[in-house]
Amino acid sequence: MCRLDLPEIAPYSTHLRLWLVNLSYLQALYGSEFHRFVLDTVQQRLLDCGLNAGEVLIQGDYVLITLHRLSSQARFQRAHPNALAQLLGAALECDPISQGDKRIYLHTQVAYHYDSRQYDTDLLHPPVPNPSSHHHPATLAVWHKVWARTYRNDMNLAVRMLDDLQDGLLALAFQPIYHLDAKHQGAAFYEEALIRHSRGADYSLPDAIAAMERLGLISRLDRSVLGSVVGLLNANPALCLGANLSAGSLQDDLWWQDFFSYLDSRPDVAQRLILEITETGSIAHKPTALRLIAQLQNLGARIALDDTGSGNSTLAFLVQTHADIVKIDRSILLRARRPGQPTHLLRNLVNVCADYSAYVIIEGVENEADLDLVRHSGAQGAQGYLLARPTLTPIWWEHPSFITVQDAVLVRTRFYPGCAPLGHRLGF
Repeated sequence: MCRLDLPEIAPYSTHLRLWLVNLSYLQALYGSEFHRFVLDTVQQRLLDCGLNAGEVLIQGDYVLITLHRLSSQARFQRAHPNALAQLLGAALECDPISQGDKRIYLHTQVAYHYDSRQYDTDLLHPPVPNPSSHHHPATLAVWHKVWARTYRNDMNLAVRMLDDLQDGLLALAFQPIYHLDAKHQGAAFYEEALIRHSRGADYSLPDAIAAMERLGLISRLDRSVLGSVVGLLNANPALCLGANLSAGSLQDDLWWQDFFSYLDSRPDVAQRLILEITETGSIAHKPTALRLIAQLQNLGARIALDDTGSGNSTLAFLVQTHADIVKIDRSILLRARRPGQPTHLLRNLVNVCADYSAYVIIEGVENEADLDLVRHSGAQGAQGYLLARPTLTPIWWEHPSFITVQDAVLVRTRFYPGCAPLGHRLGF
């Protein structure tokens, strides 16, 4: 196995499998009629890509596409198998599905079947409930009305933000993190990319992000931000940038293979990339998440654990990830500000984090008293409004327009230069 630890696409793979991850939830919450409408839309979108009805089989929550039939067709012979798989997945995810007052986005996962025999569709099993979605509601005998209302509200928020992502209305602001040690004091370590709305949203961006994490839709946003940040690093060799990545996005997907291949070919970009992982979203499969983190580090990217000390963050995850950087949440600093709080508690937390990571940053520095607390804690870095506010126009950006977040679903072949299907737009 190569150092990327990536499986090869075997020549005897017989089927491409697309898993419609949230389909069972949509059926339970929106009814059988809407469920049939979603399936009809899935079928039509694949036909619009150029597939024939005989090449597509929808069974339960899975779509199977027969590879040996595709390979014999001239229009797909020049397609790299990975690029083809992601283009078909993107065709299903790209646009919302609307019927009346119902409007949703699909979440798909792509895989290959390694089987030299004809695939037996009777062996298909219903997927396990998505662990990122509302604490396994599909395992309940009765769908709780309160939960159902929450899911619909979450989907409404997610749709609004994904619509804005697709329309190019989300932008990146940048806030630097500064060194505190004597050697580098006053110098910026890197700049964190933060999502903003270029025209001002009439909904809360943090609430919408939290909704997408609960729905399992966060990976589209995360990959869009990450791809946009990598594009900036590629264009400017002096930059060192951080991008947020929900722990819920650390799942097996062909997209990661593309990303690893890109970083392997561009070590100069990888070494200037910091991925800030937040544990606000549930981790679907911890061994997979840890493997992906290790591969990113192996390729030269650095891992930061964000918001440590709040939410779902745990010391165990810090120990397991071998993170390069730990960012202590601003709530810890706010607590340390309070009168009567022991001053050594913040220092103790910094010391514990420093036992497992080489660099500790404290977030939320808003005044000189905060900065004194951070300096006495022993942390190596600080971030906050006192030092610098997030800006949509960083000094290294010489263009009049804001930096737009590029929708990853629309640019899924960007890490396959020269390998994407030529002359075939596959319906979008």
